[in-house]
Amino acid sequence: MQSAASAAASVELRGKRSSTRAAQRLSHHDLETAAWLCALPCAIVTIAAVVLLGPLLGELIGGGAERYAPVPDYRGAFRPEPTEHARYLIALGGPLLYVGALLSAPRWLARVPSRAAGLAASATQVLLAAALIACVIAQYRTTYGELYTTRLTLTVRYFTPATLVAAAAIAAALVIAIRRTELRARAVALLRDTRMRRIGAGAAAVAMTAVWMLQAVHSDHSIGMSPYDVWFHAEFTLDEAFAILNSRTPLVDFTAQYGSLLPYITALAMRAFGEDVLTYTIAMSALSGLALLAIYGVLRRVTQSALAALLLYLPFLATSLFIVQGTPASHSTVGNYFSAFPTRYAGPFLLAWLTARRLERSGRGTSLWLLFTVGGLVLLNNADFGVPALGASIAAVLWGTGDLSRRGMRQLAVGLAAGLATAFVLVSALTLARADSLPELNRLVDLAGVFTVGGFGMLPIAAVVGLHLVLYATYVAAIAVATVRALRSASNRVLTGMLAWSGIFGLGSASYFIGRSHPYSLKFGFSTWALAIALLTVVALRAVAARPTRRPAIATVIVLIGFGVTACSLAQVPLPWSQIERLNAPFVPSAEMPNPNPLVPPNDPDTRTFVASLADGPSRFVVKDGAPVAILIMTGHRVADAYDVVNVSPYTGLRSMPTIERVDAVVDALRAAGGNTVILPNPLPTSFLRLLAARGFEVATDDGLQPWVPGKTRPVRMPWPDGGSVVKMVDTRSLHPRALQ
Repeated sequence: MQSAASAAASVELRGKRSSTRAAQRLSHHDLETAAWLCALPCAIVTIAAVVLLGPLLGELIGGGAERYAPVPDYRGAFRPEPTEHARYLIALGGPLLYVGALLSAPRWLARVPSRAAGLAASATQVLLAAALIACVIAQYRTTYGELYTTRLTLTVRYFTPATLVAAAAIAAALVIAIRRTELRARAVALLRDTRMRRIGAGAAAVAMTAVWMLQAVHSDHSIGMSPYDVWFHAEFTLDEAFAILNSRTPLVDFTAQYGSLLPYITALAMRAFGEDVLTYTIAMSALSGLALLAIYGVLRRVTQSALAALLLYLPFLATSLFIVQGTPASHSTVGNYFSAFPTRYAGPFLLAWLTARRLERSGRGTSLWLLFTVGGLVLLNNADFGVPALGASIAAVLWGTGDLSRRGMRQLAVGLAAGLATAFVLVSALTLARADSLPELNRLVDLAGVFTVGGFGMLPIAAVVGLHLVLYATYVAAIAVATVRALRSASNRVLTGMLAWSGIFGLGSASYFIGRSHPYSLKFGFSTWALAIALLTVVALRAVAARPTRRPAIATVIVLIGFGVTACSLAQVPLPWSQIERLNAPFVPSAEMPNPNPLVPPNDPDTRTFVASLADGPSRFVVKDGAPVAILIMTGHRVADAYDVVNVSPYTGLRSMPTIERVDAVVDALRAAGGNTVILPNPLPTSFLRLLAARGFEVATDDGLQPWVPGKTRPVRMPWPDGGSVVKMVDTRSLHPRALQ
């Protein structure tokens, strides 16, 4: 997505300053008309390119899947989607084509009869409304089969008819209120900023954010009673923090699945306040809350009114933490899916706030060097969202400042290069201090390659028409409005820049859904969509206020209905007392989680000895503090930290090891560290046993080490809190390991 932002910049540059000045000479009305006249032809060209060129481009970019050798039991989960990915890359070119067409408007708009232009613009808005209605209706008709769910079929209705009716009522109420002179005057007076209103609105934003984030707080005891997807996904990010506590260093000897830098913050909190799930979830919730409040800061700078920002922020907050599944008292949301909030979103939203601060102060605030240093750190934490966030900030600076002079572009390039270099130096200093090694940047995209190129866990889009197109259209609209505002040098630079930011970041981060197109995955993008809606709502309300006697444009009504939809998400607010009761409730066993404290390593001495001991010969096992062991369960690094050994696995359990190359990497790491013991969850895919056996490992049984023979070998099984057990394999090529010498 960074390339998309850079391409957008080059499109503007190719327009030359003379073209930009000509565009600025067009009236506001002419620019709006030109924007609508460009929309339909660009959409048709983009759709044609997606349909016709997608398969060809897919063949060109789809040749890398063969370099990943799947673990046999996971082979069915490898579903490369080169054509679908290629089509999305082409779709990303649609907004760039649109910006280019709009920049050329001064050369052709005068030749279009004004009456015909007006009719075409109105017709385009009608077609847009019809297309969006079709997309909303499609959510009620689309069903997801066995590829997407363990049930027979799955139907996901993101927004119910009642929600849509209420949203339309909210939009109508806003239009009526603004068109009435007396009510408009009262609103202006009420929204005027004062010190007390800033304090009150800020306190309300903090309080409501804390209330919403309560649902993400869990203890070791309560997490076992949460929905399956909550505790299952929490294991990944929890183990990333424990990997740091267990002396592993991301980007050096540990490959994080989600975040390479953010786990340092949670690890510090856990070291200071307690190495348990409660401390971890409080720290993650606090980081998520700060990320969300950064957007409140953005909206306050956009509106120059703390109260107006609060009114926009609360629907954004509610939609960002949209319920994924579960009951009102115990459910999963985007907020307690920690790989989204805060791991992916915290850095980009902080970057958005710094970008808005830069635009607000006309270059006197956050320097480009600092801005892009943070952007580089965001990228080095998680490339999935870091690349589009960095590209979005570049675009926001270009759209917001409008400085396309050689001096301005040189300053931007120097600031970008210096910031990225500083970020790399900072991370290098960290890895050198911890592991005496520079960061290995290939680890940043290692797992992304397994997913995107190899196709692991990928799911196709179930239906072409659906709510995902509404999100795409919203991001394109944000870029379009930002472009129109930039061409007419609109006074609110922050609004212009942040519209561009939300559109670029939205398009880039949507790759998450395009890759794994599960209906629940779409909800993880609602936060960015809600931000774009909030910013477009500011434009829409000001358009109504500027022409109170005229009927609002169809596009304006569409935006206000979208805002109404986000406002209806406030009905999902978690009740604080119910969340406190949840934390204190007695454990109730379930089929998915029969035991309390499922993520806590057992205190049983026999289990500890079994897991932590290294083989010293064919029948003798020795426990030694700090010994290297490969513990391949989901919370393996927490177990190692509790048992005073080092988990040398560079991954978070078997779930992060879908390829044979990753199995070999674990074996290599274990042998390089001088160890010989592997701990595996049971039951487990038999292919892992077969792969380790082929590399010289034997199973620990009551009769000593035995070669693994399917159906005959009976390993020693130690019960584990998640309801399963663990087994042990030993490297017979190193029965007297270096770690015990």
